[in-house]
Amino acid sequence: MPKIELPSTTALVVVDVQAGTLPNARAVSAEDLVSHVGSLVEAFRDSDRLVAFVVSTGTAVGATEYGPGGRVWPEGFAELAPGIANREGESVHPRAGWSAFAGTSLLEELTARQITDVVVAGLATTFGVESTARAAADLGLSVVVVSDAVSDPDPSGHERSLTRVFPALGRVRTTSEVLAAL
Repeated sequence: MPKIELPSTTALVVVDVQAGTLPNARAVSAEDLVSHVGSLVEAFRDSDRLVAFVVSTGTAVGATEYGPGGRVWPEGFAELAPGIANREGESVHPRAGWSAFAGTSLLEELTARQITDVVVAGLATTFGVESTARAAADLGLSVVVVSDAVSDPDPSGHERSLTRVFPALGRVRTTSEVLAAL
């Protein structure tokens, strides 16, 4: 892979690295996921770049094959994983939609900071991460998805997103490649 450059207008968007979703990290283990995301968070902080956290608080309104929508997750579900907690001044965007942009103030925060590029990490690869990457690309942001800092309950779906979907939306790099670019 060619080396990437990340301008100072690059933000890290951490999707659903939280208590209720970590048990679903199977494609990349929860331990490795938290370690890689933690490394990214610290590096973005050290380079004075925006870190934005997004947490799932339930499901969007509307019926699905799995039942009625509008469910709210139990207390504690949306707590950020240990070692991934936000610091003062860092936002946490609660959401019930698929994308980190749906029903949140994330786009307003990125626009106010003149962000042009987003690095996306978290879970689940085929749900919140993919929806967020698709929305970011549609909004005109340059997208980098961190292959070893995303995970999914389904390893084959995870691999498909990494090899077929994300390359069409932006770039796919490892944690070490992103850290080197900072």
